[in-house]
Amino acid sequence: MKFNKLFIVFSLLCVLFAACRKEHYDVSHVQGVNAEGEVLLPVASKSLTMMDLMQRFEIDSLIECHADGSMAYGFCYNHLGALRGDELLHFKDLSYEQHFTFENPFLDVQVPSFDTMLHFDHSVVFEAEHISVLEAVMRSGHFNFGFESNVGILQRAVIRSSDIMDAEGNAFEMDVVVSAGTVSFDLDGMRFLTETPNTLSFSYDLYFHVQPVTEPELYFDVDILGCDLAIREMRGFVEPYESRNTVDTTFHLFPDNISGSLEVEGARLRLSERNTFMLGARLVVDTALVGGEGITPYSIFEPLPVVADLPPQPTFAVVLDQSLNGKVNAFSSNAFASSNFIVNPDGVSEMVTVADSCNIDVRVDVEIPFAFTVDDIRYLDTVNMNLANIEMPDFIEKLTLELTFNSTLPLNLKGRFFMYDTEQEVITDTLTANERLIAASFDGRPVATTVSIDVTQERVQNVMHSNRIIMMYEVDTDARNVALNADQKLDLFVKAKVKYDGMVEIERN
Repeated sequence: MKFNKLFIVFSLLCVLFAACRKEHYDVSHVQGVNAEGEVLLPVASKSLTMMDLMQRFEIDSLIECHADGSMAYGFCYNHLGALRGDELLHFKDLSYEQHFTFENPFLDVQVPSFDTMLHFDHSVVFEAEHISVLEAVMRSGHFNFGFESNVGILQRAVIRSSDIMDAEGNAFEMDVVVSAGTVSFDLDGMRFLTETPNTLSFSYDLYFHVQPVTEPELYFDVDILGCDLAIREMRGFVEPYESRNTVDTTFHLFPDNISGSLEVEGARLRLSERNTFMLGARLVVDTALVGGEGITPYSIFEPLPVVADLPPQPTFAVVLDQSLNGKVNAFSSNAFASSNFIVNPDGVSEMVTVADSCNIDVRVDVEIPFAFTVDDIRYLDTVNMNLANIEMPDFIEKLTLELTFNSTLPLNLKGRFFMYDTEQEVITDTLTANERLIAASFDGRPVATTVSIDVTQERVQNVMHSNRIIMMYEVDTDARNVALNADQKLDLFVKAKVKYDGMVEIERN
């Protein structure tokens, strides 16, 4: 509450002298006059509503003002992708090998070298804990095939699978010249279709140049390595899938030069969910704590756990709406929550379609009404100034500034104001001690308070070396739970009481 920096008190002397010119007194025919007395001159006035104060705190964009003038602080937290479809649609990287052996029919027979083809069929099973896939579009992945044999030299391989199709619907077939006994192909964008969940069937036509083998047994080994296997969209079955989530965030109610704590009553917490899976889901909150500096963390839900069912919902829907009471730090509080999201928690055995773009999204809206008990709130502000050209005329014996506050705010405010020299890093003067500047109004009628500040010659000399005013405020509500309203306001009037004795020189205009 800078009060328009009204406590730059000595700069107001310029205003005072302007007020003493002939607009107020007809002294155009006077060169000088010996006079003594006392005069009370208006210097400044200011009116601030509660919304004006919110703007000074730079939090008005966070404040919602209702039609009746009641105000509430809004805090929103979004957690998009609390559970993502691509968490489910991953297969484990697989390593598969198959070993074929034959009795060597040419062990005791001398035969020349020749070319031949061997045919093999086998299936590969993907390992997946939560999904059984019958149809899928692959997002990523590749297969590496390795071949080793003592039959001869592998020259060519034809690999086929009726379970894999390209974008045009053609069954997969790859005809390659084998180098170093290894071939590889990518799955990105290919379509997978099978009658047995999570199973791929392959056939191999392998062309060899056979050479005489003296070993009693012929062998042929196939090694398959599948890497980065992920699905863009699948059709199949989903078993109950659980994903643990934590939220650890800090929220700010006021600027960082305000400290203390607030007892909050009647705050509203609304938890909204959006479930774009074709399956029902469930949220289980087992931890929900709020704390802050000087505030022991406490649970905002009782009892725990909190369980909410999340049916398929393309837009956000409220699943929890609860009133909360507790204490928060005026500047910075912490919130920590831990929860589980469960897809298909009841184990429904229905075929569904799941895409990697499916999500369960979370939105938490907290509305804290401006109705609370203020406990030891402190506010620190500073004002820079320059008094180098201000002097106290000799004929002024005493100058007193009177600050009158008319307030309908339900807040008591005490203030201490210090003049400060930043170069020397010293306080040069104390303008006010811990005086009550504003008295709280609890019935809506204005309450007036007056604070006087004497400006003496000695004080002027002290503060001439100052370039900053430090303002320290303390706010309380007499242990009452009060409601702040946009229509509540504070009026400030500043008057200068001047006691003079001496020759006043008036310059003609």
